Amino acid sequence: MSILGDATTRLAVIRGNSGSGKSTTAQEVRRRVGRGVAWVEQDYLRRILLREHDRPGAPNIGLIDQTVRYALDAGYHVILEGILYSPTYGAMVRQLIADHAGPTGVYYFQLPFDETIQRHATRPLSKVVTPEQMRDWYQPCDLLGVPGEQVIDISSTLDDSANRIVTDLAWTGGGAIAHPVED
Repeated sequence: MSILGDATTRLAVIRGNSGSGKSTTAQEVRRRVGRGVAWVEQDYLRRILLREHDRPGAPNIGLIDQTVRYALDAGYHVILEGILYSPTYGAMVRQLIADHAGPTGVYYFQLPFDETIQRHATRPLSKVVTPEQMRDWYQPCDLLGVPGEQVIDISSTLDDSANRIVTDLAWTGGGAIAHPVED
């Protein structure tokens, strides 16, 4: 076990089924907090960067782990976001949580399948991923079983979910490190 980050870095783990609102929430939290927040998106590293299938032991698991570790150790806050199916990614995510020195929040978006399909229909990915594929991936409840893990359900709006994460982790704006260049 190695200590990740320090007492000032924050780690938010946002998990759930495809189409549940994870990415939208991660983007909103990052927008509210400001610079110094790394968004480590499972889909980007697995599907875009490596173009690999989601399977146990695949290289993307180690890449996600190393990316989160690097960012925390460099002083960034991290939002780790993705389906991150527990049987495949659970050991890695649990170890990241255990190793992190600062505040950590763990959130699971648990929505009915029909709601994920409705949300999915509004995304460009709907032209690539069919509802049948989403049904094959859908897990009604895939909790990690770590202390403090919270379920975000269908009643939580984007504003509610982002507020919860920002408040839980005592994010008041601004990242963990200073960046002289503004976007």
